[in-house]
Amino acid sequence: MALLALALGVGAESLPSCEDDTSKFCLDGEDLSSEGIANCLKALDSSLRSAGCSTYLAMMDSCETELAYGGVCNDAHMNGEAVPCLIQRVSPDQLSASCQAALPEKEEAKGLHKKFWADGKRMLEASELAELNADDKDTYQRWLKKKNKPKSGKDKEREYAVKTQKMEKAKKAISDAAEAAALKAIASGQKVGADDGGAGRGARGGAGGSRGGHDGHAQALLHQGDRRDGQGCH
Repeated sequence: MALLALALGVGAESLPSCEDDTSKFCLDGEDLSSEGIANCLKALDSSLRSAGCSTYLAMMDSCETELAYGGVCNDAHMNGEAVPCLIQRVSPDQLSASCQAALPEKEEAKGLHKKFWADGKRMLEASELAELNADDKDTYQRWLKKKNKPKSGKDKEREYAVKTQKMEKAKKAISDAAEAAALKAIASGQKVGADDGGAGRGARGGAGGSRGGHDGHAQALLHQGDRRDGQGCH
């Protein structure tokens, strides 16, 4: 049933499919099982069978391991989505050499969004601009005009707010990391901030002004633990 679903159900036009071939040549026979339709498609003369269908059949034969139980695309195969899985969802290094060889060659990316802005908008070189069609050039020029437009007061406020938020997050991350290190030292029985030679002096030098707050908190927790231990001995 998986092969029949694939032969009839591949919706994306850019993906290899036997949908048209099945409709034209393989629905009038007596055997409409998945095996029967597959045999019909394979028996078609190459002049009748479409290039997309030929690619599809080659993929089904060459990627048997990937589509079999336990294979990287087995679940997708059972749901009629083997082709999207093999071409779009898994990386080539997850496929066998024979399966990779059967996949259709990827078309070269073209255009402003697919090629030059695929990783984000940026300014283009003159040689890159020459490759754009009229619509893409218009889009690029409008973006460039907006980019070079002087920032309004509201834009500056928004930019300042974003920078401030990022700075506060960075400060909190540093504070949390310092506190976690102090608590870890307490759990291991060490006195945080104690002068035990070079390590103690290095800790004081690296911690700087923040030592007082974090070490004071850590020492308080440590003294509480000492008092509890003393009470337990009586």
